[in-house]
Amino acid sequence: MNRKKFLKTCGLACVSGTAIVTLLQSCASSHYYATSELTENSLKVLKTEFTQDKRGQAINRKYVLVKAENLNFPIYLYKLNETEYSALWMECTHQGAELSAHGEYLTCPSHGAEFDKFGNVTEGPAQKNLRKFKTTVEGQYIFIQLS
Repeated sequence: MNRKKFLKTCGLACVSGTAIVTLLQSCASSHYYATSELTENSLKVLKTEFTQDKRGQAINRKYVLVKAENLNFPIYLYKLNETEYSALWMECTHQGAELSAHGEYLTCPSHGAEFDKFGNVTEGPAQKNLRKFKTTVEGQYIFIQLS
């Protein structure tokens, strides 16, 4: 192979690799953000946020992410059963990066710390568990107590 062809092939491989990594990262970060309403000291989320209609079939979500204007990080809301939910602050306790949700666990993209759906550290370097919020269920609503 001549030098010109070799450099062209290597250049195309680098550009293609960068494009694929960017595409995969954007797909990994697409999560469903539930609609919420801020009331005094809590966020109010409809239970129906855990149900998705796909081609006429109801599909249940295990978790949703909840955002509010005055919060710096989203809240990971995991459905344990019809009356119990786990609500976790998505800020890594190691160095404060925003966590990524992956089903039943959360990971820190900065240094690889992992937490389970209850906020417990399962993999370092983080040493402290995540901040948890008390949740209550009233009728069709889930309330996340912020204070």
